[in-house]
Amino acid sequence: MLTNYGLTQDPFAIVPDGPVDNWAGREELKEDLMDLVMGVRASDIGSTEFLVLHGELGAGKSHALRYLKTQIEKPGSTFNSLAIYVERPRVSAKLNFLELHKFIIAEIGRDRIKVFCANVKEEIDITISELAAAAGFGDEPNKSSFEPRAIEGIKKNNRNMAQLLRRGASQPDKVFDFLSGAIKCDGSEYEGKIDSDFMAAKVLGDLLRVLTSELRPERRIFESVYIFIDECEILFDAKATESDPVFSGFRELINGLPYGLGLILSFSAATALIEAYMPQHLLKRMTHDFIEVPMLEDGQAIQFLKEQLNTFRPVDCPYQGTFYPFSEAAISHIVENQTTLTPRNLFKDCRRVLERAIRRHKLEPGEEITQDLAERILEHRR
Repeated sequence: MLTNYGLTQDPFAIVPDGPVDNWAGREELKEDLMDLVMGVRASDIGSTEFLVLHGELGAGKSHALRYLKTQIEKPGSTFNSLAIYVERPRVSAKLNFLELHKFIIAEIGRDRIKVFCANVKEEIDITISELAAAAGFGDEPNKSSFEPRAIEGIKKNNRNMAQLLRRGASQPDKVFDFLSGAIKCDGSEYEGKIDSDFMAAKVLGDLLRVLTSELRPERRIFESVYIFIDECEILFDAKATESDPVFSGFRELINGLPYGLGLILSFSAATALIEAYMPQHLLKRMTHDFIEVPMLEDGQAIQFLKEQLNTFRPVDCPYQGTFYPFSEAAISHIVENQTTLTPRNLFKDCRRVLERAIRRHKLEPGEEITQDLAERILEHRR
């Protein structure tokens, strides 16, 4: 239906299920956040950043995190990074860091774990070949005697995970199953299963650190990794026995990855509430002051809705650069009559107007939604 109105899909999804290319809000906030995530890369400053976003419900925090993830993963971007977005800390019936770890591993997926194993093996095998060649044994088919020296060249706290991934190149499914907590480690690198919050934080930290560390000079799998966790205010309503392990897991990740990690938590809460509930050991590890995602101003909201509509148009659409199927006056009315200017509220009103205009008021392709029609549709809701 929407294709008849110059749109490839619903431009007003309350919770987007795909890439977010359209920034909502103040340009300076976008620039600040992009500077911070870019600074995590090894080719930039490289230091770990731990940030907290806050703002009213629907202000655009989720939109901002999804936007950052999209920019990091966009083909042709300057990032060589891994980015994981988690909708909320409670990813299962149980709220603890172990379940969060399992979710992150599932988001990475079997296929990427398989690639990581192959990449690590390749880097270590190159080192083995270089050591053999330097000792005059470069033509020998069996260079396994140089493996211990190659492993010793890896930083001590990275060796277990590096060896696990290298060994797992022949059986990557076993590596994935171990990382996801399904089976015991089948080698000597780790003892038993990942079945505790402590073990989950340790192994996840080891994995992400190996992926961002130099396995050979200036050779990394990734320059940086990012974990964006939304709706963290649910930790305030949880029992301390549930929330404390999650907060402690965040601390262990930050401690375990002093370089190359971008961890951003989002809260629909005031800073005073965050400070009251978040443990001091985590507050002290924040690398910046709380970052507020403010409400949109009228002009920003109008421009945002225009860009949002044009994001979901076919390339050859004649309506590119317009507000169609809305008139500009209709969009202005929606914005001016919204008491709380957030992307969520704007999307709700725009979706309502668009759906009612098509279904009830028989809007024909090529016709615009007028200000009068938008007023009539919205007056029944208020």
